[in-house]
Amino acid sequence: MADEPIFTKVQLQRTQIDVDRELLRDEDLLNEEHLRRMDQVLLRRNLDHARMFSRKLSLELQQYVHLYTPEANEFRRRIEKYLVMERMIEREMARRHTY
Repeated sequence: MADEPIFTKVQLQRTQIDVDRELLRDEDLLNEEHLRRMDQVLLRRNLDHARMFSRKLSLELQQYVHLYTPEANEFRRRIEKYLVMERMIEREMARRHTY
């Protein structure tokens, strides 16, 4: 019993897509009803977050990925999603006359 080996799980680094999913709840930011229920501070914070990630992904696309690879297409799809989120949040802020 004393000589039983102890196995520990290896902690792997999470992918950037997993990190993004945890930080940004896409279903809330792509739903106009959810945006209407958000208070002003949360709305502005989510706008900043969407802008930051779309710019960050654009820089990664320019620096690390060849233009015609599947990874580049995934980056473009994610960038477009964040840009749509930005526009929806900006539209909601304009509706509230706070932008």
